[in-house]
Amino acid sequence: MKRLRFPYPLQPLRVPGGWHITVNTLFEVEAGPDTMQWFSSALLLWGHCRDTGYGFNSHFEPEDDPYGEFVLEMGKVAYDRHGKAVKGGEVFLGEYRTRSKAAFVDRVEQFMQDPAA
Repeated sequence: MKRLRFPYPLQPLRVPGGWHITVNTLFEVEAGPDTMQWFSSALLLWGHCRDTGYGFNSHFEPEDDPYGEFVLEMGKVAYDRHGKAVKGGEVFLGEYRTRSKAAFVDRVEQFMQDPAA
């Protein structure tokens, strides 16, 4: 099986124990006219912590606009004692927007470290 090679490495992230990164298409490259194909997916990062119920997803918008923003959406899901998500137990905690990839990465790492901050 041939392994895919990308021209850029994945963006380094500090991920605390208990967190799972389900989607990661955030590459270590700045958004610009020549690199927009690397920011065109519906999701850049998607992570959750089953123990706490906290989670996030992120994308770049407007799609294909080199002057767009990174968008981080944060939330929490309640689970019952059997580990199943409670119907209607989702809480939207807010959104963070920035044009700076460094600020975006910092906010993602901060949320995973201390979701209540």
